[in-house]
Amino acid sequence: MILFDHSGKNKKLYRKLHSFAKIKNYDGSELSADTLADCDLFVCFGSKLHSDSSVSALKEFIDRGGSVAIFSTEAEPNNHFLSFYGIRIEEGTVVRAVYHEGFFHPKHALIQNGIAQQFGSSAENMSTSMAFVHPNGTTLSVEPPSFTLLSSGSTSYPVDCPVAAAWESTVGRGRLIVVGSADIFSDEWLERQDNSKLCDIFFDFLLHRGMEFDPSLGRSDFEEKECVPDISSLSNLIKPCLQEIEPLPQDYTTLLCDDQFGLTMEHIPKVIDAYKTLNVPYEPLTLIEPHFNCPHPPLRMATHAPTMLAQPSPELELFDLDDCLTDARTRLVRLGGKYVDDCDLTNYILEAGWILGVDGGCNQVDDEEEKAKHVLHAVAKMILMHSNEMR
Repeated sequence: MILFDHSGKNKKLYRKLHSFAKIKNYDGSELSADTLADCDLFVCFGSKLHSDSSVSALKEFIDRGGSVAIFSTEAEPNNHFLSFYGIRIEEGTVVRAVYHEGFFHPKHALIQNGIAQQFGSSAENMSTSMAFVHPNGTTLSVEPPSFTLLSSGSTSYPVDCPVAAAWESTVGRGRLIVVGSADIFSDEWLERQDNSKLCDIFFDFLLHRGMEFDPSLGRSDFEEKECVPDISSLSNLIKPCLQEIEPLPQDYTTLLCDDQFGLTMEHIPKVIDAYKTLNVPYEPLTLIEPHFNCPHPPLRMATHAPTMLAQPSPELELFDLDDCLTDARTRLVRLGGKYVDDCDLTNYILEAGWILGVDGGCNQVDDEEEKAKHVLHAVAKMILMHSNEMR
């Protein structure tokens, strides 16, 4: 009998287990010895261990030989129960560091080298080539006697950390599996990659259906986590490495130093006595007009090239570039805009015929209306000939 925490997103797993075992739905109420009395396996998604009585009942259930499977990313209150077995759900999220086709969200981590345990008794059964998806999951902290089943691999962050662990009693039949993802076997992810194979292996182990794990053959060389400073918090607490100074006085003028320079008359008598000693007449100073020497360039013979009469510019006619370079369609559009408000149909026809190069012999006629009729006749004739050629 399996006590199954049935939810809307685990219907495929429910039918998979129901194919070989009886299932009893768990309504999320408080666990007790009576609830688990006739059960062999309890499957829990998320956090359901909210009371000490539920933890005690589940612990006694394992001691009696029952099995428990917990699929959750919530550390509390699950860690209170898991601490008895050396397993702890860590805070945080496993994200992929490498893009894989079909997995667009970073939390949908495809792990291709995360098998940490032999799924069988011989080296031939080592499933190192299995790849699984760890969606919306977190990592675990595993200590003996528990052992790691799956890791985050080398392409996810955190790198190579346990994401699934197991515990097996040495004196009874009690077994426990903890996976740091509540969605790994949901309807969306059960049939992706090798998740279905992992589901069969895990539940065969929990139900004693011929699957055994040997911790001595699996990996146990996971690096211990090291605490590092919280750089983001320390960056807001910057303290300068300067010596402490005395506080500034109230009278700031005491900080001014005026003994390094001065403006006094005490040296003037010595300067006047120096005139007599040097026999230099003492006269008051007057303004001396400056005389600047302006340098001039050296004289050179001026040579000039002979002046040649400029050739007259060629006589050029004025051309309308629009008439020469614009195509016929554009010129016709401009002509139509020119006569949009003018009812002079005769001039419009003549100018359009000139643009198209059609005159119809109108030069032999003096009347403007007759010229327009010749142009229309020539255009109609060209249209008729073109339609006959198309047939």
